[in-house]
Amino acid sequence: MPDITNPHDRFFKEVFSRPEVAEDFVFHYLPPRVTGLLEPGTFELRKDSFVDANLKEYFSDLLYQVDIKEGTSSFVYILFEHKSYASPDIAFQLLRYMTRIWEYATKQPVVALPVVVPVVLYHGTSKWRVPRNFASLYGAPESMREGLCDFTYHLCDLSAYADEEIKLGAMAQVALLLLKHVHSQDLPRRLSDIFGLMRSMNEQTALEFLETVLRYLSVAAETVTADDCRKVVEATFAERGEVFMNRWAQELVGERYHQWREEGLREGLKEGLREGLKEGLKEGLKEGREEGLKKGLKKGREEGREEGREEGREEGREEGREEGLKEGLKDGAAAVSIRMLTRKLGDLDAAVADRVRQLSFEQLERLGEDLLDFRDESALTEWLDRVEKSR
Repeated sequence: MPDITNPHDRFFKEVFSRPEVAEDFVFHYLPPRVTGLLEPGTFELRKDSFVDANLKEYFSDLLYQVDIKEGTSSFVYILFEHKSYASPDIAFQLLRYMTRIWEYATKQPVVALPVVVPVVLYHGTSKWRVPRNFASLYGAPESMREGLCDFTYHLCDLSAYADEEIKLGAMAQVALLLLKHVHSQDLPRRLSDIFGLMRSMNEQTALEFLETVLRYLSVAAETVTADDCRKVVEATFAERGEVFMNRWAQELVGERYHQWREEGLREGLKEGLREGLKEGLKEGLKEGREEGLKKGLKKGREEGREEGREEGREEGREEGREEGLKEGLKDGAAAVSIRMLTRKLGDLDAAVADRVRQLSFEQLERLGEDLLDFRDESALTEWLDRVEKSR
């Protein structure tokens, strides 16, 4: 399975890789016409990965094989879309995933293709408004869609449920409530009720799950502090009189919490820079090709000869590509650096942000390493002063 770097995906995968959690979720949120055919207690996590490199950013790659009561088997596919907005082409992405499963099946000694039930779990702040059927993607009148490829995925939109309506086993319930409220300003106030659900777990399970939860909060919940977690852990587990758990939990919300947050910030910066550079490269190449073609054609016309025109195109393309690539990479890195600085220090003064945009690509790389040590905007300003003096 692919390595999931997004904290929401990682949390979802750690929790829903437990067959009992996946089964709990499926039997609560899928319709009876589906669950009525599934054999309880037969959820088996498939270890095969059916996601190609182009889809890894979209899928957490969780696929379960579940026995059907009639004696055959069906794959229940559980997908987590970690974006906070609805993806218009999610049905197409799912079809690509399903096709890869079927391609694998055709190479096995099977009589028929397995049934794949796609399930999308969405935790954005607004309601999901994207049509759930694949046929909605066709750019043709509905009368022409009859007989064309179509399917409808199952959707669990957490924004459509009140907290009281999310009724599952303790682990699944805690996971869904945290996903639903991870970006809420009032999450610290809700933590007591959410953590309280863990009291029903046995000690070992609670300890393991507590670490998973605290790691997720440390890197994904900007409104929650280590002190918030410490207080709610004390209040949650002190009543059980489990001294060992209390000490261990205190260690988790102490040094480990800050360590995870630091690791998460560094990972986020690294991932953000990669994405920024990728976008910068794409934009730079596009601009480079366009500018290069213009320069090449202009030179070709001036010379008036096919040889000169071809030569001019090639020279113009190369010059424009290099210029556009460098500028695109620099702009992408500057944009990512400003986003990370804003996340750590708050909104930047416009003049300070402009100074960051003026930095060279090499200086932006240094800034990416040093910004984690900045405590306030004045530290950033001092850093910029030193860099500008050294030019």
